[in-house]
Amino acid sequence: MDSRAGALDATIINHMTAHEYLAQRLDGARDLYLLALAVGERGSGPGPLGPMIQEARIHFENVLAESRMAGLDTTDISTMLAKHSRELADNIRPEIWDRLGELVAERGRTKRRA
Repeated sequence: MDSRAGALDATIINHMTAHEYLAQRLDGARDLYLLALAVGERGSGPGPLGPMIQEARIHFENVLAESRMAGLDTTDISTMLAKHSRELADNIRPEIWDRLGELVAERGRTKRRA
């Protein structure tokens, strides 16, 4: 990581309350897990994406437990995770879908040129 980015992260974190910081981490961990599930498939077993999904889930569960211990309300997240895999994709923020679409399109253009 570039030292300027690290300094910026530290500055942002210093201006947040602990609850705000945990809420931000929880949102990020949730987004990462949902994206992993959307790219792979929940319960798909040991395929090429299995380890990625498992690691995203472990990270998310740890941040979720930390958030609950700190008193954050995680009811909405529990409800969301009870949904089927197809419905979970609807919970991914549109800007993340947009960026993923850009990456896939860029990869397609790069592969065709090679």
